[in-house]
Amino acid sequence: MLKFQIASTVLVGFLLTSLSIANAQTLTVTVVDQQGQPLADAVVSIDNGQSQQPLASGAIMDQVDTLFNPFVLTVPAGTTVRFPNSDNIRHQVYSFSAAKPFELPLYSNREAPTIDFSEAGIVVLGCNIHDHMRAYIYVSPYAESQVTDATGQAQLNWDTADSTTLRVWYPGLSDAITEEYQRELTDAATELTVQLP
Repeated sequence: MLKFQIASTVLVGFLLTSLSIANAQTLTVTVVDQQGQPLADAVVSIDNGQSQQPLASGAIMDQVDTLFNPFVLTVPAGTTVRFPNSDNIRHQVYSFSAAKPFELPLYSNREAPTIDFSEAGIVVLGCNIHDHMRAYIYVSPYAESQVTDATGQAQLNWDTADSTTLRVWYPGLSDAITEEYQRELTDAATELTVQLP
């Protein structure tokens, strides 16, 4: 009887996994502006009621040539981000954003302080020494989030059997995660273009 139960459990698990794989779909999203020009650094997300696990290896927000690199970083909530300084001058990174207010002490290129981003939201970064430095960390509560490349594209994986909303955020659109562009995914589309206002 025990062998039958184990075999049944394994079979059911296999069938559910196979069903999930059968419904898996890769979606290529292209984000453009009102003139149809591609927008790099937009964050596109799959919202199906689930959330991604924090990145075990963490993430990096560097400082290169007195600029943050990358300009937009997306991480799952609960991820630790390192802030190395690749410049030969010191920086003092801070944020006043509600999702994660913090201020790092002035530090050189021999240090790489870390910050835990446990709460979902948009974190706007600045440097107290260099006013022109600005960047964003999008702390995602969703199943998957990706940043668009120079062609305005990002690829996402989603299960067509799930009720899914595509969410798109872009710097300057809003600093509130609740005010991002939303669109229901109702079919097994493989390509989608989103035009932002």
